[in-house]
Amino acid sequence: MIRPRTIALAAFMAFAACRKDDTPDVRPTGPVTQKETNTWILDSMRYFYLWNSYLPANADTTLNATDYLASIKNAADRFSFLYKPTDPATYPKYMLSRYGILFSIIDKNGPIGVIQLVLPSSVAALNGIKRGDYFTEINNTPITSSNASELTTAMLNGTSATLTINNKVISLPAQSLGENPIYKQDTFKIKDKVVAYLFYNYFNDTYNTALQQALQSFKTSGATELILDLRYNPGGSVAAAALLNAMIAPGITEQSLFAKYTGNNHLGNRDITYKSALSVPESGYPISFSTLTDKRLSLSRVFILSGAATASAAELTINSLKPYTQVIQIGEKTFGKDKGAVIISDTRIPWTLMPITYNLFNAKGNGGYTAGITPDYNIDEMSTLPLAAIGDNNDPLIAKALSIINGNARISAGTGSVKHYYNAQLEKAQREIVICR
Repeated sequence: MIRPRTIALAAFMAFAACRKDDTPDVRPTGPVTQKETNTWILDSMRYFYLWNSYLPANADTTLNATDYLASIKNAADRFSFLYKPTDPATYPKYMLSRYGILFSIIDKNGPIGVIQLVLPSSVAALNGIKRGDYFTEINNTPITSSNASELTTAMLNGTSATLTINNKVISLPAQSLGENPIYKQDTFKIKDKVVAYLFYNYFNDTYNTALQQALQSFKTSGATELILDLRYNPGGSVAAAALLNAMIAPGITEQSLFAKYTGNNHLGNRDITYKSALSVPESGYPISFSTLTDKRLSLSRVFILSGAATASAAELTINSLKPYTQVIQIGEKTFGKDKGAVIISDTRIPWTLMPITYNLFNAKGNGGYTAGITPDYNIDEMSTLPLAAIGDNNDPLIAKALSIINGNARISAGTGSVKHYYNAQLEKAQREIVICR
């Protein structure tokens, strides 16, 4: 995840047995040249990069930094990237944090935009845009199958945009928007069972206390089933993922394995315990495992709702829960980000580098979901339109979970898939990377 901060080259890995004299000394003298910047990139990659044995001996050091990184990356690497902490223009842009909306463009007797999520604090929400709304134009241009990508790219790069909803043109200014990842928490009864529902859209340590409170309220309500909605969740903090897992599954102790990291010939393999993962949140204070004891649900199974943009720490959550409880996954196959990165920076270099460094596995050594994690029940939410409100029992993914809880697992719940021309959440899923500390 991108964070505008400087992390010293020899100190960014809290778990690694990596000594300062193990790291490459590429400190430049005098003004930093393009060649020195690119040399720093290559030397850093030689030490930390998962595919370091395939790096070229030499490369064109006259290229700009981003083109240089692209020229030396392995063909299997979809995720390593650079950004400038001092230059927001180098940061990836996301619809949800820019315009306060998440949407897909699908085929429904022709291309049409479908609003999937709206930030409560956004101008979009104030203009009455809501989940399930349809739009037919972006910036007064009708959407077609051939221009969907072009229109959305222009929207992302612009300072404002318009959507035509129900023949009404709604103007949206580009904003810098924060997101409370807990959109909805609820409990309801199915026969004699109390079912808890949590829509959690981002693994953000800032909301760890709120996450604990939500799960504790489920326990107080006597919940014996949990539907965890991660359908748009692109990932985020490892500590938040470990926190969520520890509060859901039984039998986990602070010394239980949360994940296994496997790296290159320099970094080797690392076993990450729950204590270790909780000790280094991306923001805020370390979490003591003992403080979770009276809040834990300790469920024998959990229903996890997934989508095509469920990625990174969200996928890590699905995979790392499986050794400790039954995971029933409903929705679409996930994004397929089974890799972790480290953050590398140097006070003399204007760029921050995030190279893929580890493959990620669960406590049983299972991983390798580069093509995504396949659900137990494959359902595209777009197969049932208009979209139901978040948490509504008529939502096809939720309905499927409830049918299983109710003992009617064979009941169809909007199975099938829809042709997608564009999914706004995929940009964020592309750039959110598990940061290995």
